[in-house]
Amino acid sequence: MAEEKGGAPDILVISGSRRAGNNTEKALRVALDELERGGEKIEVVRVGEGWQFPLPGDTAGADDGERLREKVLAAKGLLIATPEYHGSISSTLKLIIDNLGFPSTLEGKTVAIMGVAMGPSADNALAHLRHIVTHVGGSVLPVESSVGGVHKKFGEDGACLEPEVEASIRAVARGLIDHLNGQ
Repeated sequence: MAEEKGGAPDILVISGSRRAGNNTEKALRVALDELERGGEKIEVVRVGEGWQFPLPGDTAGADDGERLREKVLAAKGLLIATPEYHGSISSTLKLIIDNLGFPSTLEGKTVAIMGVAMGPSADNALAHLRHIVTHVGGSVLPVESSVGGVHKKFGEDGACLEPEVEASIRAVARGLIDHLNGQ
């Protein structure tokens, strides 16, 4: 899977889930495959995999916040993926966003978003994520992917079982690439 290849990434991918075997990661694999096909240099931020972020006001882990801010500033664009928890984004993703500082390093950045949910859709989480990102000055692309019933959409091997779901996820990644390339 796409990881840092040295130097600044073209696209920084942020995963809003930290559980092993999570459904957000299954959907992200499809998006990452599409980004890799586009030849972009990609880096993925996953809390717990070399990244730890402090709660607001804490100083432990502050270096990771600064490292993330540097990566966001250097990236051409971002793809942010979140699970929907209780009708909103995950606390993990909110913590990551809070560590982007004020003014936020998302200001002026192009951001693609996607969400997954066990329920019928991740629409609430995506609406909240869109609001948060635009509130801090980011530019969220209009194409997004909301995968409801995610636990039924991917096999045990992580492969997407529904072509229309896979196409929706790929469209988000392709939309980001196209936007960054001026298409």
